Amino acid sequence: MSGRGQRHHRELLVSDLDGTLLRPDATLSAFTISVINEYIADGGLFTYATARSYTSAARVTAPLRLRLPVLTYGGAVVVDPATGQARQAQFLPVALVEEVFRRTEGSRLVQPIVFAIREGRDRACWLADRITPGVADYLRTRAGDPRLLALSSWSGIDAASVFYISLIGDRQLLHELFEQLADLPGGCHFVLAEDIYSAGQWWLELTSSSKAAAVAALKAEVAAETVTCFGDQLNDLPMFAVADTALAVANAAAEVRAAATQVIGANADDGVARWIAATATSGRGAAEARQHH
Repeated sequence: MSGRGQRHHRELLVSDLDGTLLRPDATLSAFTISVINEYIADGGLFTYATARSYTSAARVTAPLRLRLPVLTYGGAVVVDPATGQARQAQFLPVALVEEVFRRTEGSRLVQPIVFAIREGRDRACWLADRITPGVADYLRTRAGDPRLLALSSWSGIDAASVFYISLIGDRQLLHELFEQLADLPGGCHFVLAEDIYSAGQWWLELTSSSKAAAVAALKAEVAAETVTCFGDQLNDLPMFAVADTALAVANAAAEVRAAATQVIGANADDGVARWIAATATSGRGAAEARQHH
């Protein structure tokens, strides 16, 4: 691409993955890959912010020639895409982690999947003798994931090393748990949302940071003048709040569309890439990108 049109300042573009940059089948289109790689090659600042781990995100974003740090686990872990190494991790308050363990003790309906740093890497842990339908579904779709670590009890990990917790199940049960945990001190970001790939399955996610904090830190690191964020779900609202321009894809949740500066094309229609090609690149670059579609 020959330039970024009228956008001569340093603009950082940050996109969510699932439901936003990725198509409904959780893949990147050839058009999106072409547009983003040309944008980066032309000096554009682009990265993603996702609730996924780097292990999971790297599989679906492998064709992208990313240069900037990527924001994973909802902003809790920042990773260098060149090396795959985590640059930092923000940990949850120990009291909150222990309260989750206490409130789910003995439950056969809701059990946590706990993400912790153990022996130098991120691990996804669960209790082997308390596999709920939600945990079983999580494990079924992640066979062979090197992060997986079954435990006989929560004493197998250090509560101070936990940076993310997911609970999967019935919305009402998770809402009740959220209300029980939300007033605990210490600083934590909660998101309760329906899985975009599995209707009726709800996730309560507890993270030590938010996409907003990670985006703000990256903006300062790369000396960007402005930030444009793309998203579709409730966990994208914090980064919308710190963005200069907040763009919701057409398939986004109603609350996200309401909070956006603008609603763009749906993820099924490569909305993010089409916006970049039309708005953040030169006319020649956009034309070149269209030829790859």
